[in-house]
Amino acid sequence: MALLGISYGFSSTLEGAMRPEIYGTDHLGSIRSVVVAAMVLSSAVGPGVTGYLIDIGVDHSLQLASMGAYALAATVLMWKVSRSLARRHG
Repeated sequence: MALLGISYGFSSTLEGAMRPEIYGTDHLGSIRSVVVAAMVLSSAVGPGVTGYLIDIGVDHSLQLASMGAYALAATVLMWKVSRSLARRHG
């Protein structure tokens, strides 16, 4: 739980600085609304999908390992994007 709190604190702080650097300042409200809508949708759909997968026989530990692999892949992808942006901006 402590790591979750730290992670949320960092992400919410960094979002305010990151988005104008990447997207500019013209459409920040629109970008934020799309991100928040995607977060709400994913948090609503996630438990249903997990429950459905358990019902059809997919082991929960396999689901957790898959989610971990997805998070790791997203981390690597974002690391590459951040390196590319750093090279572009100097």
